[in-house]
Amino acid sequence: MKILDFDLEGSHFIIEADISPRQEADDDMECQWLRYDFDNTQVYKETDGAVSPFQITAVAWAGYQLTADHALKDVIGRISRNETGKLTVHYVCPELQEFFDELKKYPAISGERTIPYFIFHGGDIAKLAYATNEFLYYEDSNYMPLMFRTVDGTLVSDNEFADMGLYESEENVENGTEHILPFTDYGSDVESACDLEDEEDLEI
Repeated sequence: MKILDFDLEGSHFIIEADISPRQEADDDMECQWLRYDFDNTQVYKETDGAVSPFQITAVAWAGYQLTADHALKDVIGRISRNETGKLTVHYVCPELQEFFDELKKYPAISGERTIPYFIFHGGDIAKLAYATNEFLYYEDSNYMPLMFRTVDGTLVSDNEFADMGLYESEENVENGTEHILPFTDYGSDVESACDLEDEEDLEI
């Protein structure tokens, strides 16, 4: 069934998948907010009114071939962080909307674009750790930084370059070329929302 319908970088895509309720949480599961599994993921592209399967040819930074499951995780991540730069969402299935609604309960910075405290990235939940007028730095469950643009939420880096970016932002704040943005810290809610040892990881 259709779970997402969106435009990304000027192209129209539809993602379909089989949806099933999660069973009891396993020991290695991480985030309890997503209560459904998505299997047999298929990505379609609409061109001039014709919808056809989309062949993913992109390769990840680490060198592996990306799949439809990676594409789904990517779009879920973009929606979770309220990205506005390249993404326009037309439809979200109720099962995913329930997940996004949970994340919306924790706004970190309110403004023209609401910046969430919790986001989904690569199968994990990350929390906002440092924010400037230029960049946002989130921390995943392995305490690794993720770097995004403040203006639109687009990804800058989710590898070691994010470490370098954080260091540069801290230096820029000291010399006045970047400015810290205060945000609401929901750190005390992390255990109840996402127990990183006992809850569930998104299995797409």
